[in-house]
This record gives sequence, C-alpha cells and structure tokens, in this order.
Amino acid sequence: MPEQHADGGLTVPPLLSVCAAELLERVDVLADDLFRTITAEIPPYARLSREVQADVRDFNERNLYEQLTCMADRRPMRTDSTRQCVRRRATQGVPVDAVLHAFRIGYRLLAHSLIDRAKEQPGTTMDDIAQASMSIWSLLDAASQTVNDVYRETLVGLARADELQRLLLLDALLNGKTADWAMLGGTGASLGLPEQGPYICVVAEHSDVTAMEQALLRNGLRSAWRPRPDGLAGIVALPDPAVASGPSRVPGPALVLGVVGAAVVGRAGLSPAYGRLRESADALRLATLAQASLPAGTHRAVTLDHDPAAALVAAGHDLALRLAVALLGPVLAAPDRKDLMETLTAWLDSDTGSTTEIAETLYCHRNTVRNRLDRVSRLTGRSLFRPADVAAFYASVRALELRTP
Repeated sequence: MPEQHADGGLTVPPLLSVCAAELLERVDVLADDLFRTITAEIPPYARLSREVQADVRDFNERNLYEQLTCMADRRPMRTDSTRQCVRRRATQGVPVDAVLHAFRIGYRLLAHSLIDRAKEQPGTTMDDIAQASMSIWSLLDAASQTVNDVYRETLVGLARADELQRLLLLDALLNGKTADWAMLGGTGASLGLPEQGPYICVVAEHSDVTAMEQALLRNGLRSAWRPRPDGLAGIVALPDPAVASGPSRVPGPALVLGVVGAAVVGRAGLSPAYGRLRESADALRLATLAQASLPAGTHRAVTLDHDPAAALVAAGHDLALRLAVALLGPVLAAPDRKDLMETLTAWLDSDTGSTTEIAETLYCHRNTVRNRLDRVSRLTGRSLFRPADVAAFYASVRALELRTP
C-alpha cells in the first residue's frame, strides 16, 4: 500500500520506486501508447481536432513524467499536471466521464508497465506484486477524486464567467454602449435570445429574476435579465408575429403583459416591440416611463398605451408637479380638500362622466357630486367643460398621484 506523507500526499513502496526510475527512460514511448489507446477507446477524444489531440498527447507525457518522477524519488504524488489537464478538458467541453476514463487508461497502462518491471526485480515475491498493485490502484482512486473535484470547480468557474459576461453584455445594451457590445462580441445567442426581434424591454419593481424568467419560459418566452437596486430590467424575445402564441393564441405583446403582470410584485412597465437588440436602450427608457406612469404601491404591468397622458406626466414629473400645485393649490388648501380631490379624480377616471355613476362609486348623492365639481371650478377658475382645462386637471391629478410617498 502507498504510504501517507506528512503533507497528506501518497508515496509508493520501494519496489515501485525502482521500477518507476527505469520507466522514466521510455516515458515518450509510454505517452504514445497512452495517446493511441485513449483516442481508440474514448469517442469524445477521437472527435477532438488535431490541435487539441496534440495537446492531449503533450499532457499525457507531462503527466506520466510527473507521476513517475514522484514515484522514483519516493516523494508525495504531485497533481499539478493532472489539475491543469482536467481544467483544459473541461474548458474544451470533454465530458467528465470521458476524462475519468482517460485517467483510468493511463493508470492501467502504468500498472502493467510497473508490474512487468517489478516481476523482473530479483527477490520479488507475489506479496510484493500484490502490494505494488494495491498501491497503484490507491493512486488511481486519489487521482479520480482530483479529476472530479477540479472538473466541478472548473465548471462553476466557467458558469460564473459566463454569467459575468452576460451581465456585461446586458449592461452594454441597456445603457446604449454599442461600442462595448461590439467589443465584447455581443450576440443574441450569448444572451440566450434569438438574433432577430421582435423584442420587448421590461422593467419590474421588487421582483425575483428566477421567478420572472421561469414564468416566461413556461409560456414559451425566452428572456435575459439584469438585476438592479430597484428591481429588474430585461429583454423578452417575442414569438414570430406570424405565429400566434400560447394555447389561446394570444398575441406576443399581450402574452408578455399577462405573464409579467402575474409575476411582478410591484410596478412593471413594458416597451413597444422593437426589432434590433441595439435598440434596447431606447426601449428601456420607454419601459421605464410606462412603469413610472403607475402610482407607487401599484401591483401590475402596463404599456405606454395604458395611460399616455400619465406617461407624459411621468416624463416631466417635476414640471408637472409644479403645474399641479399651481392649478390645484386652492383646492388643496380648502377644508374639504379630501372630498373635492376624491370627486375630481373619480370624474376624471369615469368612462362617461355621469354624476349618477360617480355618486354610486363614492356613496353619495349625485347633487353632492355636482356641487363638489362646481366648487373645484370656482376655486381654480377652470371649466370642466373646456377640453384644455380638463387636460390640465387630468395631468395635475396624475402628477399628484405619481409623487413618491
């Protein structure tokens, strides 16, 4: 059995040390045999390019030399070449089972060569041969564990690198940095999206990226998301416009609106559809306006078409708020301001302007509604029958609603 060294490594018994020293003289021949066997027995290795196969052959010799040198000097077995080799194969996409198979072949060849040499040593007993064999297979066990550990660590590192690359590409798109996008080699495929639109940009408050992504996937919609301090920003690929989406054949934009609306836990805004990924920064601005057109505390998703006037107010909210205070200042200063603002808002939100319907909504008499609306007109000097004044009232009320609590 191999001996445990003080630093935790394994050293081989003296018999294998002598045999390993002899094999070092023909390590290049062993490396050639190992390469031919690996490419003959393991299909993933046989399919590698000539350049990569040459790299495999080189690593075979380096690994064998490292292992045999440690055995010959009775030093703890080094794993530098093994680790480097496994990282390289994982990066090249060689399956871990194939990598383990290659190492088993290597130790099988090494075992046969060492045991053949051991049998030729004077005074070697069957017990010595058995001990030597057990030592070699113990080394294989340790090497297999190293292969598994390093392969897993490499995949985790690659996944982190891929995610970082994905975030950098999304940042470049959403911030309008097309030069950075090009420099980073940005493509739709690198984001998990088709190369051609249509796409929709989405911004969502206080939402979980995994929940949002999975909700869209369940409806056949691919997306890429960038977490932000205030929520998420993402790009959703729409189905081909010529092909209806979902079991109810809902058009793509409406499908996204419904899915996002069900998944969001705050406000969400959707941009109009657009055709090229490089247009995502403009789409983000429009999606942000759509989101901002909703009052704080709302739990729904909307597009700009939901309330164009509110979106215009959101686009210039500071100015709109100043105008609102100037127009509605007398109303806001009145003792009955709560009733007056409630009635004015209900009238502006009404589809018909019917005082009877508004009275039913507010649980009061319709004459009360008329009196309150007349009072608003007198306090502001504006008429609820003049379209320009109605537009000013509407914008002012929306500006007040959109104030940050």
